[in-house]
Amino acid sequence: MLSNCTILGMNEGLACDTPVPFYEMGISCGLPNEMGDVPPEMMMVPGMMTMGRTVTLVLAQGDSMIGVNIHDGDMLMIEQTCHFNNHDIVAAKVDGKEVLKSYYVDEHGRHWLVPSNERYDATLLTEEMDVKFIGRMVWNIQKDVRETTRNIRQSIERALIKMGIEKDEAHELTREEVETALMGVAQQIMMGRHWLGPCRILMDNGFVPKNRYDLFCDMVVHLLPDHAHLPREAELRRIAVDCFSKPFDKWKDETAPVHGKAFLGYYNAGEAMRQKLP
Repeated sequence: MLSNCTILGMNEGLACDTPVPFYEMGISCGLPNEMGDVPPEMMMVPGMMTMGRTVTLVLAQGDSMIGVNIHDGDMLMIEQTCHFNNHDIVAAKVDGKEVLKSYYVDEHGRHWLVPSNERYDATLLTEEMDVKFIGRMVWNIQKDVRETTRNIRQSIERALIKMGIEKDEAHELTREEVETALMGVAQQIMMGRHWLGPCRILMDNGFVPKNRYDLFCDMVVHLLPDHAHLPREAELRRIAVDCFSKPFDKWKDETAPVHGKAFLGYYNAGEAMRQKLP
């Protein structure tokens, strides 16, 4: 049984007290590759990494996920679950082949497994395929991993073109659809200025005219008058600089007026709005 935390690059002050199965053969991050039934070793890891979840450790193989900082030989922790959100990096078995890709459900309800390398195509999951989800990646040891909606959607668009499927015309939003989405997003808004994310999504969809923050604020105030964090036009205009002044798909931490957790407050509110719209 492996027990040295330094194998994982962990701080030696942490107690490696939890055994986790370790499959040395790895899981493919390139073209699908049979992993096979190989008896696992057990590796001791800190309990704070597992948090009581049923997990396994595997090695990444290939280069299709290098865009999210997953490289050949990286050690990944996979939680055994069938419950996923968009952008989760999942391990799946597709027609008997095990792969690691980003999971995404587009606005038309199509399910995709998406690489993070332009050399590889996104896979549209169909009823004819034998698809079994193994779990989702919860750790890439020592590395920060996050996929962007922009990269995923670009990969899907390339795949649709190769499949001969024309890009769908934009859906014209109704007032009822927008209000339902806003009410769904409202519960996760913890600061009034975070409404900039949903506002930008509605501007991108043409529902709110460009730079008419006043119209957006009036709509939210009318719909949710008792919300604890209502948007204010002056505040939204003040933060709408750098990439925040551009379409949502161009929002990036490094080019935003705020960074890290502050950036995610705006980004996650916008992404939640996009997911709740038809």
